[in-house]
Amino acid sequence: MTAVEGFIPASCHGVWNNPRLAQAMEHLALPAWPPDVSAIASPASTRSHLKAATFTPRIPREGAIAASFGVDWYHRVHVLPERIDLGSVASVQMREVEVWNAHMQPQTLDSVAREAAEGMTLTGPASPPTQFGALESRLYSLSVAPNGPPQVEAQFRFLFSSDTPTLGVTGRRIVGWTLSPDWSEPVIERLEWLTDVMRSHSGVEQRVRVRAHPRRMLEYRVLAGVDRPRVMMENLLISWQARVYGLPWWIDASVSSTPIAAGVQTLSVDTLHRDYAVGGLLTLVHDLRAEFAEIAAVEPNQLHLKRPLEQSWPAGTRIAPVHSARVGSSQNLSYVTDAIVAAKTQFRLEEECALIAMTEEPDYLGYPVLRVPPNWRDDLDASIMRDLRELDYLTGRRVVDDLTGVDRRRRVHRWLLAGRPAIADFRRWLAARAGRLKPFWLPSFQSDIAVVAPFGAQGAAWTIDNRGYAAGPAAWAGRRDLLIQTVSGERFYRRITGASEVDAQRELIALDQPLGVSLSPADIARISFMTLMRLDADAVEISHHTDALAEVSLPLMSLRDDL
Repeated sequence: MTAVEGFIPASCHGVWNNPRLAQAMEHLALPAWPPDVSAIASPASTRSHLKAATFTPRIPREGAIAASFGVDWYHRVHVLPERIDLGSVASVQMREVEVWNAHMQPQTLDSVAREAAEGMTLTGPASPPTQFGALESRLYSLSVAPNGPPQVEAQFRFLFSSDTPTLGVTGRRIVGWTLSPDWSEPVIERLEWLTDVMRSHSGVEQRVRVRAHPRRMLEYRVLAGVDRPRVMMENLLISWQARVYGLPWWIDASVSSTPIAAGVQTLSVDTLHRDYAVGGLLTLVHDLRAEFAEIAAVEPNQLHLKRPLEQSWPAGTRIAPVHSARVGSSQNLSYVTDAIVAAKTQFRLEEECALIAMTEEPDYLGYPVLRVPPNWRDDLDASIMRDLRELDYLTGRRVVDDLTGVDRRRRVHRWLLAGRPAIADFRRWLAARAGRLKPFWLPSFQSDIAVVAPFGAQGAAWTIDNRGYAAGPAAWAGRRDLLIQTVSGERFYRRITGASEVDAQRELIALDQPLGVSLSPADIARISFMTLMRLDADAVEISHHTDALAEVSLPLMSLRDDL
């Protein structure tokens, strides 16, 4: 290690020490430092004193001048922003660009070079060559037309004499798919999460979310009844199948009750529970004619557009949000006659769907309880399973091993969702589940236990109808948690801790705690077993019969809640 000798020289004023003064300064032939005017005849004399001193750094160092913020910000020409992402272009889009001469001297713009800028126009306050004054800023207007190459990757280089700032523009042009659904069949909205489920030999699961947001698809039947829409659909598929369509989100469409004039920049639309977003697109569709527009602001009953509408629209025009989507690599068509064609088209949305999950309370033992009963119109399918492993060498008796010692239950529940609020709430509940990721308590919504005798407020032992509970799965995992619903609408959650048979007609069960109210059998509407469940699939389909009536069918799988 290098030893460095040093000392702290005393201040010339004798008041404080200056550790930055070097030892060589001590040899200056001056009575005080800084020297008094009387001690030096002239500034030249001071310089001669300083020259007489020899400064020798004890540790040699190399260095450089550090650039400051001013060097970074000034003495160049800025283009703000430097890059514009247009997203999906289905209509004329306008952007504002600022060019700022941050030099302290005037700069001349010789020209603006364009690369791959077909369908774009950049206009400014003066045509080049033009001189920018010192620190002068000018605004340019960039217009992007929907006609042009499908992929937008343009550059505008501002050729100044001293600098060449560049504006980059990216995006993609889309073509509207204006063929509406044939509502004789449901429109299918599919949400797909992705979960990695790892299950141990004991049946305990570890689940990991693999995809941040679900993918979204829309599938519906198109029926083109005359030549014009038939040929239009064929042309759309032939020319654009490998590219991105602007898909009206038909399940969120609303119908205008009054004509809409050209030049209007505000539309009266009910936006509640509809998929409009600031910066997104909407479309107006009447017959096969359509116009796309960018959304500037969304209010509960109004949509503000970035640019006025170019066309007039009659009453009955459908207004819908637009998503960019692709069709599959193969699209089947069924020609009913020489003019009629039907097709079931599946559109895969380009963007992931950032659904807002429902805020849930941990109703019971840390998990929410599903309170929406299933639709019993159709049969409710269920199965009870065991993780059995069978060893059979065919030469003797088989050996069967029950790996987990508990059963697994699978049920398929269906729900009928009436009204847009109900559909939106169920979609948010699905977002809270995130596919197979997050479990919940599922009541059977059946009368599993029947109380046959009144009990008091502090009564934790109930007499129930003998249904073989004490002799069977008494207090087993998945068969011990109860949802108790009273006639007055109250709900209680309790756990059975034990059971015994009284006689052939009655059993006795013990609860973890009393209800706190006295009830008779007539006061109880239903007692259902609850099971900790999760979705058994990451893909969920919502079948929309109309824009306000939908059905959902979900497979559910039980989980162990005792480990």
